[in-house]
Amino acid sequence: MLATNVGPSRVTIQPLASPRLRIHKAVRRVLFFGKNMSRTRCTGALVDGLLQHGLKVKWQNYSTVRRWLPNRSLAHAWVRQTFRQFRPDMIMVFCRDLPQALLEEFREHVPTVLWVEEALHDLEPAHLDYMRSADLVCVSNPSRIGFLQEQGVENVEFLMSGFSPRFHHPAAEDVEFERDVVFIGGPGVRGQRAEFLARVSQHYQTDIYGLGWEDWLPRFKGLRVHPPVKAPGFRQLCATSRIVLGLNQVNNDALYFSNRTWLSLACGAFHLTHYVPGLETVVDDGQHLVWYQDFDECLEKIGVYLADPRARARIAEAGCRLAHEHHQYFHRISRILEIVRGDTSQPFQLPQPHHNQPYQIPQPYELPAALANGSGNGNGNGNGNGNGHANGNGHARTNGTSSRRST
Repeated sequence: MLATNVGPSRVTIQPLASPRLRIHKAVRRVLFFGKNMSRTRCTGALVDGLLQHGLKVKWQNYSTVRRWLPNRSLAHAWVRQTFRQFRPDMIMVFCRDLPQALLEEFREHVPTVLWVEEALHDLEPAHLDYMRSADLVCVSNPSRIGFLQEQGVENVEFLMSGFSPRFHHPAAEDVEFERDVVFIGGPGVRGQRAEFLARVSQHYQTDIYGLGWEDWLPRFKGLRVHPPVKAPGFRQLCATSRIVLGLNQVNNDALYFSNRTWLSLACGAFHLTHYVPGLETVVDDGQHLVWYQDFDECLEKIGVYLADPRARARIAEAGCRLAHEHHQYFHRISRILEIVRGDTSQPFQLPQPHHNQPYQIPQPYELPAALANGSGNGNGNGNGNGNGHANGNGHARTNGTSSRRST
């Protein structure tokens, strides 16, 4: 596990003792609970990461089960039957997508793992109680680990978000740039992104794709808002936008940043994002992406990089390489499996940036047969189970380089 010390001028990342679970065992079969998340594909990407390790995975969407079986007792009986028939070695739950009673019941038999990609600033007592019911809680905000442990959440591991190259990868076809600046996402909990983007739009044409903007359009009339996009649309926007802008919900927590950072880099975008403490331990400014610390610096760097297409192309290529080589969900799952097996003799270290090797554009990896023929993870509805694993490190490589226009 990693801890963050935030001083007046710098952030240090210190390895801590690895979590020790009640039950350690080799993992071959994983029962995964999570909603479909058709826009971000986060749950599907986590399932891909499990499959890439050669695990047999059954994905059950409890919300779908409840739609089939409105009676809660019958729905719980269905899930229990799935557990008995599938005989998993590990339960993995996205956020709180399994009732706590079932989580506690299954924990008596196998290790249970929660995956939580939230800021964790507005936790209610019920949320903390839910986390205490799991063997391992993986969080993407390391600044909150101390608080969670004070509240009795014993085994907490910091793991950043990631992606699957099945959903997020560079566009394969030749494309032309269609816009200068794009932002993909919502306005923020308090609308902080709306005001920021409205100010940017006064200087550069900025297109926004996302949900929840209706309430802010009357106040900020200059916003150019479009409907949200799913993964194919996300890839296309990254390919056809000179700058993909990043705005986090929280900018003061060390190493907690939007999952769109890895999604954008994975799709080959030139990404200009807000700095968070410790970001330099993961990426290099001006090498893998570019960061800013306030509005004026953001505006300045938009102007600089719109005028320098070669620099944008170089940075986008290196960022894409870094994401695919070190920051897929496949890599995050590796750490989870280490902990569950009890193979934690060495403290886990953040992967270091590598940017000196020749690079080839990653393409979507070859799907396992169980997924390719449509019977894999059940599309999140709890029907299927995927077998097999992906090839190599999760993506095939081609001999080409990006042929996107550099203007």
